[in-house]
Amino acid sequence: MKHLSKAIILPVALLLLLVTSCKDKNAIAVAESRFAHNYPEFDSQFFHNYIKEHLTNDSILSPLYEVNEYTAIWTKDTLNTDALYEFIKILEAADEHGLKADQFSASEIKAIATALDSGAYKNNTDSLYTQLLALEKLSARSILKYAAGMSYGFTDPKILFGKDYDIVVSKPDSIFYNTLYQEISQNPVEVLSKYQPSAAIYAKLQDAYREIKRLEEDSVHLGKITSGDATYKLGDSNKHITEIAERLMATGEYKADSATADSLHRELNEELLAAINAFRKKNSYLEDKEVGKPTIDALNRPFKYYKNKLAANMERYRWKRAKAKHNKHIEVNVASFMLEATRADSLPLTMRVCVGKPENKTPLLGSDINYINLNPTWNIPKSIAQNEVAVLQKRDQNYMKKRNMRIFKGGKEVHLDSVDWKSINPTKFSYIIRQDPGYGNSLGLIKFMFNNNHSVYLHDTPSKSAFNRKVRAVSHGCVRVQKPFDLGVFCIAPASSKHFRDQLLFSVKREPETKEGKKMAREGRLKKLPDIINISADDKISLFIDYYTAFMYTGDKELYYADDIYGYDSIILKALSAI
Repeated sequence: MKHLSKAIILPVALLLLLVTSCKDKNAIAVAESRFAHNYPEFDSQFFHNYIKEHLTNDSILSPLYEVNEYTAIWTKDTLNTDALYEFIKILEAADEHGLKADQFSASEIKAIATALDSGAYKNNTDSLYTQLLALEKLSARSILKYAAGMSYGFTDPKILFGKDYDIVVSKPDSIFYNTLYQEISQNPVEVLSKYQPSAAIYAKLQDAYREIKRLEEDSVHLGKITSGDATYKLGDSNKHITEIAERLMATGEYKADSATADSLHRELNEELLAAINAFRKKNSYLEDKEVGKPTIDALNRPFKYYKNKLAANMERYRWKRAKAKHNKHIEVNVASFMLEATRADSLPLTMRVCVGKPENKTPLLGSDINYINLNPTWNIPKSIAQNEVAVLQKRDQNYMKKRNMRIFKGGKEVHLDSVDWKSINPTKFSYIIRQDPGYGNSLGLIKFMFNNNHSVYLHDTPSKSAFNRKVRAVSHGCVRVQKPFDLGVFCIAPASSKHFRDQLLFSVKREPETKEGKKMAREGRLKKLPDIINISADDKISLFIDYYTAFMYTGDKELYYADDIYGYDSIILKALSAI
């Protein structure tokens, strides 16, 4: 009997296992076809015709659906709820791009998806097709908007900034959209991931955005530093020093050890000053041995300040420049007052620059350096001649003479002493003013010329002290460079020349730097360069003058911030909020 019972039990157990397994598979099948279970009368062919009827005349959506023969994105024989919810999840993460989920109808799409999934329209076939169509329209528009915006930007910088923005940016074209239409039909979820920016700087901006958002959500307290206009030096001790330390601990620049974590010292010591200077460097401020109001004002900024800055710059990095960089490239960041010159075979050359005042903004543009002008003459623009030079000359009739300026009328030079300056009306001043080459020339000893619509260029300056300012927006629009001869060597030095820098300096009446160069000059063997040096077509140098308030330097993994001196961030943010 024991053997018989075992013989019976084993087949029965296998049968039960098989039945159970079938039940599990049926349960999975039912779960996967919940839509079919809830809406057994759904007719995919009817819905196909329904889409065609309602979207044929939709100027935005008809090209997408026509290419795909009016096939539904989400509903074939059943509703692909898994893919749909994954799609919604990506839209809900739009905040990580400095955007809002509802700018892509995420909550509306989710509401429809949830209602359909719950069987809300079991007994109302008309409402079922209406809601399925609404789901198609909302999600299709969102995909098109998302993919195009992530690829080329959601705003148009030329509309935002007008004549001040002269960089050609690419726009989505028919090839872009035809490819996109095909990819949407194959996998709409992958489209959203594929078209997100992949540049390292963009990922860095996103990481910073997530970290600031985390700090906000964790309710990290940024206590306000209440020191007013005070300035602190090494060795100073008071409660405000402690407030500074606490602030830098919260944002990560200052890491107090276990001995000081509970009772922060009140003294501004070397360690804390190093942390303050790290914060200043991160925010494009000059390092210093003192801590005053500008730094404390920056320390008191809320998290929202950085979130807004990151959101605005994510949009900037979504804009696609149409012009490619050459092997030699110069990048001027107006907001940070910095220039980087890079080429593939060497370390980047960086230097401070001075840019236009807010009332004389430096235009943003892309071009190529055409030629270098040594010992330049300054043909003073009419507006500067009228509003500045003529006014100063009227006050001091030696002003122009001391600055090697001459005046011309009708192409002929006019002697300065022949003009009755006391009776001159500066607003009607009609003379042409030129400043001769030399050390006092406002353009310095070298300028870098490129085609543009704004009559601006890069140039040297006799006013070197301006490079030590925190805010270097001091010019009429041109870009003054801190290391003009380093930049000149970068642009035009032949690879075979050992003494080109000496030759360059000698050509502008400056002393050569090397012993060999000085010897060559004494012996008459150091040849002067011509005043106009053209850039070879085989050695092109691309130039962009642009504006980033969150950025990275070449070869540096850190993220830096700059003040929004022209108020451009707020213009971008306002436009983004309206998309």
